[in-house]
Amino acid sequence: MSKKERRRRERERGAANFKSGAYKEKKTMKEKMKNVNFDKLDEQVTKQRPLFPREMRNNNNNTVQNKKKLSPKAARLQKQRTAGGNITSNLETTTSDQSPEKQAIQILVAKRGSKTVTMVQGMTLPFKERKVLLKEMKTMLGGGGALVEGVLELQGSHSDKILEYLKSKGYSSAKKAG
Repeated sequence: MSKKERRRRERERGAANFKSGAYKEKKTMKEKMKNVNFDKLDEQVTKQRPLFPREMRNNNNNTVQNKKKLSPKAARLQKQRTAGGNITSNLETTTSDQSPEKQAIQILVAKRGSKTVTMVQGMTLPFKERKVLLKEMKTMLGGGGALVEGVLELQGSHSDKILEYLKSKGYSSAKKAG
């Protein structure tokens, strides 16, 4: 059969489908997806597939989570951020029960190689508010900074300026440490 003949037959078949209304019977993808119960489908898929090794470990040790061993440098930074394990800045309050005056905030200047970093530890604000506070401090100081594990880290030695800023914001118990 030649190419011309094949095309002519396809056109005829298409015209016949159009006249008979067979083209209307095809469901669109959206119509097909309306009838699918995704919860049931997900259960079937998870029952059928074998567990990965990490999933088996997680199922066996649900209560005990294995912490990854840190490198010496990461362990030193972790110790620096938590003041040797005495301060946890990961806590956050969703309600305003912890007023700024009651928060025990410490401002610490630390060395990272040849650079200095000013860390603000001990805040219990929600993380969004900490980010806003960090942004204001960075613009005031004209430097960089980051929010790492709940600790505000600013580039450079700015403990005096940060202390003044926090006192003006109502954090009267803020103090310089070290």
